[in-house]
Amino acid sequence: MRWVGSSLMAAAGLAGCVAVVYGIVGRSPKVTQPIAFNHAVHVGEASLTCVDCHTDAGTRRDAGLPGKQVCLDCHDPDQEAGKHPQKDKLFALGKSDGDIPWIRVAVTRPDVFFSHRRHFAAAKIDCLDCHTGQPDLTASPSSVRLVMTMTACIECHERNAVSTDCLACHR
Repeated sequence: MRWVGSSLMAAAGLAGCVAVVYGIVGRSPKVTQPIAFNHAVHVGEASLTCVDCHTDAGTRRDAGLPGKQVCLDCHDPDQEAGKHPQKDKLFALGKSDGDIPWIRVAVTRPDVFFSHRRHFAAAKIDCLDCHTGQPDLTASPSSVRLVMTMTACIECHERNAVSTDCLACHR
């Protein structure tokens, strides 16, 4: 009889996770970023790598979203002001006390612990193994989305002889 209660609790927990993920991803409102960022220009034409802008990928759990200083290290307001409306938004933010109020759109399920440091710096996995198609984006994503499926994660773990034990990733 004790296993019935445990099973019901596990099922309720799983249903809760599914509901949260569905709430985050399934019915996400449209997202408008403060600057319409073009990955294709930065990665393709300027030959930047992911970590040139997402500087925390090698040292922290989250890769981080670029702060205004990361952008201003390359974009000079004295040379570029008035030439592109999105750059002008950056330059206006550059004069303010705040940072760029990016809205995070690439997420994992709430019960998943994912560390960019562990995957990028330690395991040497390329960002594009998970963030496929990112370099081709000419506009900012317009909704929140799951980056990876559990199947893709398990396949990668098996390919790289890494634990597929549930507790290795799920907390």
